[in-house]
Amino acid sequence: KRELESIAVNLRENTKIQIVILSGQNGCFSSGNDIKEKHAFGVGLDLDKARQDNRLGLRMCDAWTNIPQITIASIEGPCIGGAISLALSCDFRYCSKDAFFYAPEVDLGIPYAWGTLPKLVSLIGPAKAKLIGLACKKLTSKEILDWGLCEVVVNDPMKNAVEFSKELLKKPKIPQQMVKESINRLVIRDQISLYEQDQVLLSVREK
Repeated sequence: KRELESIAVNLRENTKIQIVILSGQNGCFSSGNDIKEKHAFGVGLDLDKARQDNRLGLRMCDAWTNIPQITIASIEGPCIGGAISLALSCDFRYCSKDAFFYAPEVDLGIPYAWGTLPKLVSLIGPAKAKLIGLACKKLTSKEILDWGLCEVVVNDPMKNAVEFSKELLKKPKIPQQMVKESINRLVIRDQISLYEQDQVLLSVREK
């Protein structure tokens, strides 16, 4: 999470880069946050440090959401939990036919956070956001497309993302960035996301 946040921060300062494509490797976008990692969800840390550590995912997603460059997620295979959060932090999503979304957080006893719920509601509405966030519904690539969570499903999402990037590069950079910033201001609710992170932390520490 820290490395991805650092990449986004560095990109934000680079005025020469106009488009960024974010992808996984070996047919997998990402399996999300490692719940077995040391200090996952602040376990073993005092409350002040735990709150800082537990907000790393949110900070990472916010950093990717707010970089000026136009961002495209090229998604193959699993896109699980926090990986959905990261994908939704990009401006566009291109999926392979074997891609799937799955948010298991509620099954693990924690609320779905990282600022994802406001983005889901803005994209697909409250009911479908609840199906993903509280019912833990696994979405196939067809459902991801039909629900409006990606722009296209293709055999080679990276190839198509590159082709789309070439079209975007023909357009003036600054007006593009201004439109992105204006739309983001309408849909992002950071203060809600911060409360979500504390709810996750308290849910785990109360067990």
